[in-house]
Amino acid sequence: MAQDSERAFSIGRIFSRAFSVMGHNPLVAFGVTLLLSALPTALLSYGLAQLQLDMHDRNTMFGVIGSGIIAFMIGLLLRAIVQGCLVRATVADSQGRRAGLGECFGVAAARALPLIGVSILFVLGMAIGMILLIVPGIMFAVAYAVVAPVVVEERVGVTDAFRRASALTRGARWKIFGLALLLVVAIWLFEAIVGVVAIVLFQSGYDPFSVALLLFNVLVGTIVATFSSTIQTALYVELRSWKDGPQDAQLTDIFA
Repeated sequence: MAQDSERAFSIGRIFSRAFSVMGHNPLVAFGVTLLLSALPTALLSYGLAQLQLDMHDRNTMFGVIGSGIIAFMIGLLLRAIVQGCLVRATVADSQGRRAGLGECFGVAAARALPLIGVSILFVLGMAIGMILLIVPGIMFAVAYAVVAPVVVEERVGVTDAFRRASALTRGARWKIFGLALLLVVAIWLFEAIVGVVAIVLFQSGYDPFSVALLLFNVLVGTIVATFSSTIQTALYVELRSWKDGPQDAQLTDIFA
């Protein structure tokens, strides 16, 4: 479709959409991230750290490496499900409705494998770009910033998802780069504040394996992961609306 020249690309609207879904649907936005991302990640990290402390021989070393690989694969699957749930919840909120857990999990499960595929390729592409003097990696990340939401909402394959993401971001990549900088600064400030809070709370008798510190890290991880994922999908909704016109009816029809 022709680009809607009367509707400008708005970073403010992206943040507004992200905060809207977190406020209107906190059970999905925060609950799914907590149970399937932040908590498992913290527990796996805790278990691997304990295993490393108990490492005394070569067999244990292989156990650590094997456990790390298994943890990585589990993490990929869980992150794909979380991403799918948050994409569905964010798009539904942009339509003025609340997506339930059943709807979000159904969409996430159906798109989990292609999500894992694009996630691996995205990370590899960005890593290769970073090796090539950093700038190509940044350009790659900006060009394909919405590849995950495309996979979920438009139900296309991995190759088509990258092609579609590139088309959506074309013409707005400097603004997307600015959005990414704002997101990094916001997360950095948040983590700096909670870091000070952690020092105050845990400065006496610091124990890296304490349950209180574990729960604190899980809470922080949940907030950061939820905010980042909803911003990514809000960006996708904004780009579709900017490129293709208002999407309320079209996005509803996708899962009709």
